[in-house]
Amino acid sequence: MSQQNLERFRNLVLTDPGLQEQLREPGDGDDFLALVLQLGQARGFDFTEADVTAAMQAGRRTWIERWIQ
Repeated sequence: MSQQNLERFRNLVLTDPGLQEQLREPGDGDDFLALVLQLGQARGFDFTEADVTAAMQAGRRTWIERWIQ
């Protein structure tokens, strides 16, 4: 369920320029992760730090695989 909430939050971010701007501000990965959790929770989405980390790693892996092939 929490991964579904993360995906819903991600979709919200893709359509909300204000959220996109807020998520551009953090300087490092830990600050970004904390902000994602804070913004998601403030909007009623329940997901964990592990969910966000796994999604980020999957995104990186997908990007790398595109360029290797």
